[in-house]
Order: sequence, then structure tokens, then C-alpha cells
Amino acid sequence: MDSKNEMTRKQFLVLTFSLVGTTAAMGSCDDDDGNVTGTAGSSGTGRGGTTGAAGTTGSGGAGGTTGSGGGGGTSAAACADPLPETQAASDHTHTVTIAASTLNATTAQTFTTSSALAHTHMVTLEPAQLATLKGGGTVMVTSSTASAHTHVYTISCN
Repeated sequence: MDSKNEMTRKQFLVLTFSLVGTTAAMGSCDDDDGNVTGTAGSSGTGRGGTTGAAGTTGSGGAGGTTGSGGGGGTSAAACADPLPETQAASDHTHTVTIAASTLNATTAQTFTTSSALAHTHMVTLEPAQLATLKGGGTVMVTSSTASAHTHVYTISCN
């Protein structure tokens, strides 16, 4: 503390409590026998402190770096087992049953449809279609020809 006008925290607290304590004691010792009110004291004049200069505003921080993308997943989406499929409108219906575990295959997978009107069809899922299904997507596939016609199936993982 270099200036003569500055006081330590301890000096400030002692002075404050001394003044507050004295005022409280004086108020409680008032003699009010004649209910006479005293005259007011004169007000003191004090010197105001100086106002400090405004601080400077800091510059904004630089933007952060963008994170890299996450790696690909290794497990199949939560697909129903067997995978749901629908056949496009036709005069007859075949169903094809595809087990969810088939989605882990890395080679083309061929399935036989149910029999209707004394014939069946073959449905082949290529590796790219298996990957789409494994990721939770939907694929459309056309069956093999039997009895001079084909069927289109929509197969999904949901």
C-alpha cells in the first residue's frame, strides 16, 4: 500500500465496526424523559473518489476446427427377422423369406420364392443391395422369369 490515503482490509473492518457499534450504542442510550427532540447535526462534506478509465474489450477467439466424420458401423441395423417384403400388384402372389443374418454376406445371395400357380421365382440380392439393407435402407429387386413373367419386390430393413 503506497498511498497515505489507503488502509488495509483489517483497518477498514475495525473502523467500520467501531462506527456501527458506536451508533448502535448511542441510539440505545437515548434519554427521552421529556419527549424533547434534539436538533439535527450538520451534514459533513466528503470527497468523492475518482472514476477509473473504461477497460478495453478483448478480441474474439478463433473458431475451432471441425471434427472428422465418424467411422462406418460394423453391425447391421435392427432389422425385423425375416426382412419385410412386398410384391408389386399381380394376378398372383409369391413371398420371399430373407433372414436378417444374410445381410452380413459379402457375396450375392439367391432366394427361392413361395410356390403359386405351380411355379416359383428366384430373387438375388447383390452385395451393394445387402449393404443398403444392412444400413437400414430399402431395395427393389426383380425376380427371375418363370411362366413367362417376373415379379418386383420391395425389401426393407425396419
